[in-house]
Amino acid sequence: MSVDLALARVRPWGASLQPVTVGRSHTVLQAPDGRLWDSVRDVFWGQHLNMCMCEDQEDQLELMRATLRCVSEDLHRIDPDAMTEFLFGGSEMFFRHYLLTLGHHELIEHGATAFKHAALSPLGWSVLAMLEATRPVIVDQKDPAKTRAAKIQRAERRVFAR
Repeated sequence: MSVDLALARVRPWGASLQPVTVGRSHTVLQAPDGRLWDSVRDVFWGQHLNMCMCEDQEDQLELMRATLRCVSEDLHRIDPDAMTEFLFGGSEMFFRHYLLTLGHHELIEHGATAFKHAALSPLGWSVLAMLEATRPVIVDQKDPAKTRAAKIQRAERRVFAR
């Protein structure tokens, strides 16, 4: 089954968030705890992952999306060198640590070694579906985070082209 078909069968992470209109026309998302967020990516980043709402969010979520996409297509087994080179700046240590971090957040499942046996968990598929659906189209590259996110998107295309 293709990854796109698999994603079409998955309920994206955050699908249960409730839209709330603030004022006349500003729509935000309400999390189960009542907190309001500007986007589903913000809820995932700030609440689920408990990360700071800072300038690094966009490029880090793009790195997560690209990595989950590559794992979903077994590229970490088929061509780990391409993933390491293009997504992780050639650092195998960073790549391996990142897979362990994804495991810690229960986005991948693995046996004794994350590097060889990683597969997306049900939560990982749900998060990938959300990240793919909300993938930013990057136009303004004057912003450093957008520049990094655009670089990650280009790197992902190179991994799949190899």
